[in-house]
Amino acid sequence: MINMKKGDAPVALRKTAGVTARMTWSSHTDYDLLAMVLRTNGDVEYVATFGARGVPARLSTADGAVKHLGDVGREAQGVAEETIEVTLNESIRAVVPVAYSAQSNGTGSFYRYRVTLEIDNGVAGDMVVIAAENANNDDRVYSCVPGMIENAQDAVIIHALEQYSRRGSENRPTVQLRRSGLLRKGAEAIEVTMDEGPRNSYK
Repeated sequence: MINMKKGDAPVALRKTAGVTARMTWSSHTDYDLLAMVLRTNGDVEYVATFGARGVPARLSTADGAVKHLGDVGREAQGVAEETIEVTLNESIRAVVPVAYSAQSNGTGSFYRYRVTLEIDNGVAGDMVVIAAENANNDDRVYSCVPGMIENAQDAVIIHALEQYSRRGSENRPTVQLRRSGLLRKGAEAIEVTMDEGPRNSYK
């Protein structure tokens, strides 16, 4: 197992047929996992059990390569989890898991409810964990991007981002390819920006 936190260098995992992104949290609240899927042509698809303004709920991408395994609700005790399965193909540039808790759920921070992202390529010892010990403790922050899965040519690159929405914002983040003169010719940076996506319509 590989533990990561914001500021760590990206980790390269062996490339396998499938990658699992699993988000866990205390089951005393009702978080939701969604994913932004960035295509190599710059297009973006959302995979989520709930919609946003102008964006319907979809449990998988159009090609079925990224699938949400279903919503879980609030439970009396224990740890809740939601899972997204990724079958990497050449059209996928990156997958960005997002944890979201609607304002109507009441107060409670990502730190307090132990929100943790696990990324697993199915190879023993390769699982990456971005743990709750490093999470934001603000009760009025509702969206978090713990990390990103980058589909490189010969590896799966995991980035620990730990980006958070503004206080009170229920807008989704966005992801895009951005060219930079600082990068080698033909290279593109992947940029995640909080709060610039559509407002979640769930709950």
